[in-house]
Amino acid sequence: MTSALHDFQQFIHWLHAPERRVPEDVLRLANMASANFNAIAASSLQHSQRSTVIAGLARRLLPTADAAPPPANPAAQVSDWNWRSLQSLVVGPFRGFRNPEVFDLQRRIVMFSGPNGSGKTSLCEALELAMLGSVEESAAKRIAAERYFANIHEGRYASPTLTASDQGGQPVPVTADSDAYRFCFVEKNRIDNFSRIAAKPAGEKTELIATLFGMDRFNDFVGHFNDSMDGQLTLQGLKQRELTNKRAALAQDVATINGEQVALQGFARVEANYAAAYAHGLTYAGLLSMIGTPQVPGRLQEINTALNMPASPIWGVSSSALLAAYQAADVAEAAVVEAAAALVNKAGEVSFKSLYTAVLGVQAASPNHCPACGTPLRGDNHALHDPYAKAASALNQLRELGELQALQAKAVGDQDAASRSLAVALSSFAQRVGATSTSEAPVQRYIANPQVDYRKAWWKDGYTPDASGKSPAQQVIDWAAGLERSDATARKAEAVRQQLIQERDRLVKASVDAATFAAHRQTAGERVAAARARIAAFDAANATLIQAAEREGQEIARDVRIKAAYDQFLLRLRQYRAELPGTLMAGLNTLAMELYNSFNQRDLDADKLQALYLPVTADGRIDLSFRGAPRRRVDALHVLSEGHVRCLGLAILLAKGLSIRAPVIVFDDAINAIDTEHREGIRETIFQGDRFADTHIIVTCHSNEFIKDIQNHVPTDQWLAYYFMPHTGNFHPRVAGNQNSQNYLASARAALNRGNARDALGSARQALEMLTGRIWKWLGRCDQGMLTVKLAGAGAEPALRNLCESIRARLREATTFAHPDKTPVADALGVILGIPEASLVWLYLNKGTHEEANREDFDAVVVESVVQTLEAVDRLRLRPTVAA
Repeated sequence: MTSALHDFQQFIHWLHAPERRVPEDVLRLANMASANFNAIAASSLQHSQRSTVIAGLARRLLPTADAAPPPANPAAQVSDWNWRSLQSLVVGPFRGFRNPEVFDLQRRIVMFSGPNGSGKTSLCEALELAMLGSVEESAAKRIAAERYFANIHEGRYASPTLTASDQGGQPVPVTADSDAYRFCFVEKNRIDNFSRIAAKPAGEKTELIATLFGMDRFNDFVGHFNDSMDGQLTLQGLKQRELTNKRAALAQDVATINGEQVALQGFARVEANYAAAYAHGLTYAGLLSMIGTPQVPGRLQEINTALNMPASPIWGVSSSALLAAYQAADVAEAAVVEAAAALVNKAGEVSFKSLYTAVLGVQAASPNHCPACGTPLRGDNHALHDPYAKAASALNQLRELGELQALQAKAVGDQDAASRSLAVALSSFAQRVGATSTSEAPVQRYIANPQVDYRKAWWKDGYTPDASGKSPAQQVIDWAAGLERSDATARKAEAVRQQLIQERDRLVKASVDAATFAAHRQTAGERVAAARARIAAFDAANATLIQAAEREGQEIARDVRIKAAYDQFLLRLRQYRAELPGTLMAGLNTLAMELYNSFNQRDLDADKLQALYLPVTADGRIDLSFRGAPRRRVDALHVLSEGHVRCLGLAILLAKGLSIRAPVIVFDDAINAIDTEHREGIRETIFQGDRFADTHIIVTCHSNEFIKDIQNHVPTDQWLAYYFMPHTGNFHPRVAGNQNSQNYLASARAALNRGNARDALGSARQALEMLTGRIWKWLGRCDQGMLTVKLAGAGAEPALRNLCESIRARLREATTFAHPDKTPVADALGVILGIPEASLVWLYLNKGTHEEANREDFDAVVVESVVQTLEAVDRLRLRPTVAA
C-alpha cells in the first residue's frame, strides 16, 4: 500500500486548501517535515525524540522553508480511469525474480498460487510499485529502494513494466498513481491486523480504520508526535533572569532610563497644555518666543519698554463743574438781592411786627391786664380792646413779611454756601495744576488767589475781561475744558497701559513657570545621565552575561515562532487524521453490509446484518444491528467473532473499491486471511457473482483448494492461473502458466483426449459433485431447495446418483417454477441418470476410480456423453429469477 510519506503529502495538500487559512509558518513546517520525512519518521515518541529532531530541523530550516503547496496530485475520481483492465506485467530482475518474467493478465481473473517463498509476494510488490510508485514494506523496514527491490543475485533491479487495455482495447502503459490505485489492493496483513483490533485496549482502537485501509504506518507516524516540544525549545530566559536578578539593584536606574522618553513626552505634554491654556492655538515654542531672552527679545521686553515710558497726568478737573459753581454762586447772589429788595418795600411793617411780637411776649407775665396801662382785660372795668388778641390778629396779618424775611435768610445762607463751594473748586483746581499767586500766567494767579470775600459776591470780580478779551473766570472754564480733553486721552492711554501691565504680569508668571519647566527637564536629564553612568559601569562588569542574554532573547524569539508553528501543525495533523474515517468511509454503509451478508450467506437470516454504521471519526465505533433485533445497535468488535470481523474488514475494503469503480482489485494473499467456513461465500460473491463482473481481479494465494474451487466454479474462459514453484538452483522461481488446470471438466476432457476414460470418469465424478451442489444452491435461492434424498444409513453421505435423482424429481414436481435453466438441467440429469446404475460408469461416478486389476474397459462413447453433458450444465449461469 501507500507509504506514510505519501499519506503525509496528502495531508499537506489538505493543509493548503484555501478555506483552512493555515498560517504560513505551519505550511513551512509541513513542507520541511516532508522534505526530511525519513529522519522524522525514524524518531519515536519516547524521550521526546521526535520533538528533538523537529526542533533541530526547524531551527535550521524553518525561516527559509517554502510555504508553497507541493505539485498537485489529486486522487482519481470515478471518471478519471483511462483504462479498463490490466494486460501484461514484466518483472525482473526484481526481488525474488532474477530474470525478466512476462505475465499475461488478459483474463477477468488471474490467479497466482504456490508455496511460501516461491515468489508470490515479489509479484504483488511489483504490482504495488508499478501502480502506487512505492512499496509499503520497504518504507516500513526503512530500507532504501535500490537495496529492497534489487535481486540479491543480480545486485540490481529493473522497474516492473505494467501495461493495461484502454476503453478501446488498445495497450497503454500504467503510470504509478498512489492516490488513484491505493484502494485497488487488498492485503492479508491488513485483514489480520483489523481482526485483532477487538483484543486491543479501547485507547488503541483509534487505529481501526487506519489499519484496515493500510494507513497504519501513517497513523503510527502521526501518533509519535509529542504533544508539546516546549522541553526542546528555549522559551524561558534563564540568562535574562540571572541578569535581571543582578540588575535588581539598578531597577530604579533602569526604570529612569526606560522612562526617559515617557518623561520627555510628559514634559512636552505639560508644556503644550500650558501654552494652550495661556492662549488658544499657542505652542510652547511660541510662548517661549513671547517671553524672549536678552539676546532675542520678545513680547515681554516690548511691553516693559512701553511701560517704562512716563504716563500722562490726570488733572481730574471738570469745566462743567466749575461753570456750575460759578452759576450756582450767581444764582444764590441774585436770590439775596431779590429778597433784600422785597424787604425794603415792607420796611414799615417791620416795626409793627416787632411791637406785636413784644406784646405777645409779655402775655405770660400779665395775661389779664393790659401791658401798657394795667387795665383789667375782663370784669366790670376792663379795657376796651384786648391788646393780646389784637397783637395776635395783627401778627397773623403780617405773616408774608415773615416769609420774606425767612427767604432772605435762606438766600443769604445759600449764597454763602455757593461762594464757599466755588472757592473750594478754584482752590482744588489751583492745587491740581500747581498754580500759585506768583505763577506766570494770569489765570494761574487768579485761581491761586481769587480774592475770596464771603461778605460780598467776590467771584464777580473775575467776570471782568482782561487784555485778552476774556474774563479770568472764562479763562478758568476754558482751561478746565482743555484739561478735560487731556484727561480723556490720558485715561485711554492708562487703559492701554493697564492691559499691558496685565499682559506683562501673565508673561512674567509664564516666564517663571517656563523656568520651572526647564528646571524639571534639566533635573530629569541629570537623573538619566547619572543612571546611564551607573548602568554603564554595571554593563562593563557583566558584558559576557549581557551578550548571552541577548543571544538567548534571539533564541526565544526563534523558538516561540517554532512552538506556535508546531502547535498549530500538530493540531491540524491530528484533525486530518480524525477526519480520515469520515472521508474514507463515506457512503459505504449499505454496500459493505450487503457484501458482508453475501460472504455469510450460510448464516441464519437472523444473524445477518440489518444495518451497518461505519465510523466518521478516528475514535468512532463500527456499529451494526442484526435482522433478528433490527432496533438494537451494538459494537461490531464486541459481538462478532474473529472470522466475522475478517469478513467485515474485507467487505469494507471491497465496498471502497466498488464505490470508486476501481478497474482492478489485487488480493495479496488476502483469501488466506479468511477462515475456510467463509471462503465459499467470498468466492461466490467476488468470483462468481455479478457485483465484480466488470472488475479485473488478480489474486495470489497458497490455498490450492481455493484456487481449485475458482477454476471449477468460474467459466474457464474467464480465468488464467499461474503456479509458482521454488527454483531448482538458478535462483529464479519456476512459473507454470495455466498448464496444470485444476478444473474438473478440463481434466476430464484432457483425459478423454488422451484416451484415458478411467481418469476422465474420476474427474467427471468430481465435476458432477460440484455441479449438483451448485444446482442445489440455485434451487435454494429460487425457494425450491427442499429435497428428499435416500441415505444408506444414519450419518451416511447421500450417494451421488440418489442426489441427482432427488434434484430431477424436485424439478419435475415444481410445476410453478419457471426458469430458462430448469429444462436444460433436468434434461442433463436425465442423460446422466439414463446410464444404468449397475453400469461400470455409475460404479465409478458413485465411488470414484481406484486401482483395480482385470477391470473391463469403459465405453468411451458413454464417458464422452457424460463429459459433454456436464460441460453443458457448467455453462449454465443458474441465476435466481422471479417464478412465473
